[in-house]
Amino acid sequence: MKFLPAAILILLCAIPAGGVRFDELDKPPEGAHGGQILLGAYATVGVPYGTIIGAENGFIRNSTYTFSDNLVTKKIMLRHLSFSYGIIFEYMPIDHLGLKVKLRRSTIVQTTIFGSQYQNWSRMLYGDFTFAFGPSIHVTTRRQWDIAIAPFAGYSVGEYSAAPIAKELVYSFRTPTATELIFGYAGKRDKRVNSPILGTEVNLTFYFSGGFFLSLGTEWTMNFMEFSGNYYLMNTQTNLWFFGNRKSTHLHSISFMLSGGYAFLN
Repeated sequence: MKFLPAAILILLCAIPAGGVRFDELDKPPEGAHGGQILLGAYATVGVPYGTIIGAENGFIRNSTYTFSDNLVTKKIMLRHLSFSYGIIFEYMPIDHLGLKVKLRRSTIVQTTIFGSQYQNWSRMLYGDFTFAFGPSIHVTTRRQWDIAIAPFAGYSVGEYSAAPIAKELVYSFRTPTATELIFGYAGKRDKRVNSPILGTEVNLTFYFSGGFFLSLGTEWTMNFMEFSGNYYLMNTQTNLWFFGNRKSTHLHSISFMLSGGYAFLN
């Protein structure tokens, strides 16, 4: 049932495509122009940053892990990567201007960087579903290439699992008391995060015969995250508390973006 809203949004995005003239698929590429519909999929890979990522790094800083096979002790260092994939739909009522809708799944993965000669761990830090829309400004008209700038706004529904590597490797990671579990969501690592999102993407698009298009670009996003309660998690190796018991933050990500699909004439 949790995927029902996403399925409904996909159907709503597809409704305007009912009048598409598929005979256009046999014609040479015409590029972006008024009356055109763009329907496709995309994926991104990038680097997240912001206060919450700094808190993750700071929480485990100066912590160590001892490998059981050779008893080597190494300092724990982290890397964070962001990934997303989704569906894009755009309708251009006039030349140079379109309305773009995006439905996507995003994740942030936290990994250790002990080196290639040692075992490394990867754990999910954050994941969400996002619905966003906004204008798309196209530089060219009816050319086989195009540059488009598309700011967008939307809303994300997701979950944040704090300090997943620390929970895995830091054996003195503090567990909550019964009192803390009763008051203030203490010690709970997994928290629902419903957040507004802003972003911008810049794409270089190439149009091919048959209506196929391929885009390369970059995407920047910012989530306004509000946690469903404070974190009361302590790393007893260093006596540091996670995130200073704050409840809100901004999560940024800048990514490389690849998308493709078909351009139809309505």
